[in-house]
Amino acid sequence: MSMKSTNDNNENLKKSRLFLGPSEQSRKGTFGRLLGYAAGVWPILVTLGVCIVGSTLLDLARPWIFGFMLLDRVIRHHDLTRLPIVVWLLTGAFIGQQIFDFGSDVLQELANQRLVNRVRCDLYEHTLALPVDCFDRGRTGDMLSRITGDIDTVENFLDTLMQNIGSEAVKLVGALVAMFAVSAKLTLFLLPTVVALSCSVLFFRKPVKKFSRRVRNVIGDMSSMAEEAIGGVRVVKTFCAEKFELSRFAKKSGELLRGRVRLKKLSALYSTSVELCIFAGTLIVIKVGTPWVAVTGVITVGGLVAFVTYLDKLYGPVKTLSKMNLSIQKILAAGDRVFEVMDIAPEPTNRLREHTSSSFTGMAMPEEIPAPITGDILFDGVSFGYDPQNLVLKNVSLHVKAGEVLALVGPSGGGKTTIANLLLRFYSPTSGQILIDGVPIDRLPMERLRKQIGVVSQETYLFSGSGRDNIAYANPDLTDDRIVDAAMAAHAHGFLFDSPDGYLTEVGERGVQLSGGQRQRIAIARAILRNPRILIFDEATSHLDSESEELIQEALERISRGRTVFVIAHRLSSVRRADKIAVIENGVMVQFGSHEELIAREGVYRRLYSLQMESPDTRP
Repeated sequence: MSMKSTNDNNENLKKSRLFLGPSEQSRKGTFGRLLGYAAGVWPILVTLGVCIVGSTLLDLARPWIFGFMLLDRVIRHHDLTRLPIVVWLLTGAFIGQQIFDFGSDVLQELANQRLVNRVRCDLYEHTLALPVDCFDRGRTGDMLSRITGDIDTVENFLDTLMQNIGSEAVKLVGALVAMFAVSAKLTLFLLPTVVALSCSVLFFRKPVKKFSRRVRNVIGDMSSMAEEAIGGVRVVKTFCAEKFELSRFAKKSGELLRGRVRLKKLSALYSTSVELCIFAGTLIVIKVGTPWVAVTGVITVGGLVAFVTYLDKLYGPVKTLSKMNLSIQKILAAGDRVFEVMDIAPEPTNRLREHTSSSFTGMAMPEEIPAPITGDILFDGVSFGYDPQNLVLKNVSLHVKAGEVLALVGPSGGGKTTIANLLLRFYSPTSGQILIDGVPIDRLPMERLRKQIGVVSQETYLFSGSGRDNIAYANPDLTDDRIVDAAMAAHAHGFLFDSPDGYLTEVGERGVQLSGGQRQRIAIARAILRNPRILIFDEATSHLDSESEELIQEALERISRGRTVFVIAHRLSSVRRADKIAVIENGVMVQFGSHEELIAREGVYRRLYSLQMESPDTRP
């Protein structure tokens, strides 16, 4: 394996660890990346902007109508002939503003949902494309928290950007222009309070983001903890660990309580500083403006009324915009967590690199990838470790010809299942290489490779839904006849057919409404229906009784004909008919050959076989 490939794996490991553990390091450019998603709905945002500007201008027109037209021209001059004009102007401004506001609300929600739908789908797609080691080291609850809770927070991005920041900024600018039009001198007296408000925004920005990030991480921890406890509720109850789990959850909940209270304190201090600036500005207007009206006549009564109204429209947006810092930082903290996942390199579909020569002669390396996979598999000096410093497999070399059955046996934890995981490219070898039909496995497109491999594992995973849905999981459009044929081959037809709902029987989440043997049979039927060239049976009959096991063994032998088969087993009686047997112990292939060859000589296989023959139910 090349140095570049190793470096890529190490870098991806670092990123996955960053994703899977709390981190104070925020992602740079989160705001810009969210804007990139917003650019995808720009026609809606442009129309929304027009509605916001129209509504704001009509709202700013009303103080002018009240002050200068109603007070100064109608009431002050006792000119009632102009009253109908004032009424019509106010009515028109009101109706127009309501129309613009209605359009703003609808367009805003449409833009919000389109943006969050795109982010959510991109995140989910990327999550499914992540390497398996991310999930091995990860916490499902924290991952779900990012896909649901953090995405819900990001949903407020456009609303905050357009309705809160955009709309309030237009109001702020409009109010300032109107105030300068009424009295430029009086407006200049208020500028220090605006500067003070700006300083408060800068002062509170960093601590707010810091504590927002902590709160989001604690929520992720709580989700992970709850998911684990609920998912393993049988274990919790078996060990009477309810109080222990409650204690752990309560501790995290206490952290969340303290974090949110601290965040609220910052918000309250923020609001107090803003209100202080607004109160100071109001006093300035009263102190300076009143003599100008009563003594010098620099400004009219209507002008002062309009100015005070605009003052409220000035500080209202300033107050809202200053508080937007809290909302923006919460959104960016959630966005950081979303993009942390999306920044992890996805599982490679295929990767071209230089390859070392094979130690097995006669295994040609074609320049073009052959179209059909026949299933000739070569492990050439393969080593692997989930932690590169502790190898699980050490220099394993074995050759399985197309159509042969290879059994992998040996003590638990020796690395047998790891060989299957490497064949599926869940992981990449630390050194050495794997070839299928003479082609390095990382040159084969990932989807094409996995479609040619059927797996029945010891830990059977079924999805909530019907038995039919689970059998046809990879090929949902297949006919019922083919699904029934696969179920009959796996001896799953009987219990499904006899159920009240037949093949539409709900299996429950993870298949909890079925017995272990029934789940295993459905998993076998699922693998049969895929019609792969390579089959992997990882303790495929471990949950079956003796009678069912014999039937399943016959079915497995029948469907295995003409295919390359890997059988991982502890019961050596089930692998006697294998063409080749590889004995794996502590990550090393210590023996390789047929059953007769291995039983004829001293070694691990003969020792394990003798022990099991003496005690058939023993599991090494």
